[in-house]
Amino acid sequence: MTCFIPPEFRVKKEFDEEKFFEECMREFSNIRRDLQLDDETLKKAQRNQLLERYTKDVMKGCTVEGIKEMAKSVPDCDMNKGWCFGSSFISFSPLPVFDPTEEKVRCMIIFYREKCVLLRGRIEQVQGFERIICDKEKKVADGDVAAMFFLGKAYEEGRICVKDKEKSLAYYQQAKDTWAGYLSRRYEKWLDKAVQDSGLEMIGRIGREYIAGNFAQTAKKNRDSKLKKEVKWLTKAIDDGDGWAAFTKGNICFYGYGRWGTRKKEAYNNYLKAAKSKDSIYAMELGEF
Repeated sequence: MTCFIPPEFRVKKEFDEEKFFEECMREFSNIRRDLQLDDETLKKAQRNQLLERYTKDVMKGCTVEGIKEMAKSVPDCDMNKGWCFGSSFISFSPLPVFDPTEEKVRCMIIFYREKCVLLRGRIEQVQGFERIICDKEKKVADGDVAAMFFLGKAYEEGRICVKDKEKSLAYYQQAKDTWAGYLSRRYEKWLDKAVQDSGLEMIGRIGREYIAGNFAQTAKKNRDSKLKKEVKWLTKAIDDGDGWAAFTKGNICFYGYGRWGTRKKEAYNNYLKAAKSKDSIYAMELGEF
């Protein structure tokens, strides 16, 4: 049976600042060691923009000045209720002697361990991202357009790697250049079939103008062209999962061909559908956004 002694009846020690910093430094060092967060790992993490903000909190625990700053944001212990931090709740048996130094150290340990665990998990996640990027780069070297598109999007968004607009545009351009060969031949075959199935010669003309590289110029010259039937047929094909139809409609919207006019948002949505289609058609024009 535990006897509860109200705080006001306990013997309260004075806060020992020297002991506080000494124990924090020792315990924090043990936490970093257990989680394999050595100096070299932390320095490397500091240089990675995806890890920088997580590393900052852990680095504070390496110096007395950092611990002082950290202590300001760590809640004190409520001896009547136990200790509550975040989603964790730790209850301590009331002691006849209340040592504020020990209690503050315990609270700091809980806080710091959570920061270190968070960083360790993030490091492992980023390492996984790096393996993905490395794998895609190897596929790019083999001419894989899907990998080029993936890396272009990855560097554009900056979620699994550091955002880099130049790299993003370079991969999109590489994908376009590759598209000009193998994929353009596939597109030509699709255009022939689309014209045959739809009976609309304009669809074939629009596609071949894009392949020829003068689509932007011809789009300006054909502002009065009516594309109601063509767009209707393309939309139906898109609903059936046709990636080339989405790609073609995306071009019409992006360049403002005919009376359809420029519709950048709709173009982007169609390019995304092309990229995710069952035929794995890669929307190179996404690099224009």
